[in-house]
Amino acid sequence: MKRLIIIILCALMLLALSVTERSTPEKDAAASEELPPLSGEPMSDFPETVGDLSFNTLTVDGREIRAGVIREYDLVIINCWADWCGPCVGELPALARIHREYPNVLIIGLLCNPTGIENVKAIMQAKGVSYPVVEPAGSLIDLVKRFDAIPATVFFDSTGHEIANPIVGARSYAAWKTIVEDLLP
Repeated sequence: MKRLIIIILCALMLLALSVTERSTPEKDAAASEELPPLSGEPMSDFPETVGDLSFNTLTVDGREIRAGVIREYDLVIINCWADWCGPCVGELPALARIHREYPNVLIIGLLCNPTGIENVKAIMQAKGVSYPVVEPAGSLIDLVKRFDAIPATVFFDSTGHEIANPIVGARSYAAWKTIVEDLLP
């Protein structure tokens, strides 16, 4: 009987491994999208400070991003998350979908104590995340320190001013869509 149970458990584990999310051409294309700005200006032409935001940092894949890029978007969503946080990782596909469907909304993933950048990159690819993800720098460090729990999300307008109460906790795609629609001008 024990042998049968072990065989069944092994078969279930193999089945689970075979149905995990795999890379697809669509996901690979999304992951290679160019970082904003929409205008095509070089990132070096953007200021490091806009309103309450001040940063010049690199994304986890080595692309430069400065606070000034937010001027080109109607809404900026900064989502604090970690690769070890189940709810954080769970909401990434919803945020990735919002990123694809709303070109006038900039999402920036802000890492909080990641276990490793390679793990973060693997999760981003598996979840279809193509928006910029950065480690805290400049005013983003203070943003992370505001929260005792993650995921936590803060909303800014194109002038760098916070425009809504932060949200703590994961949200579904439907909830994110409602939030975005409510905050867009």
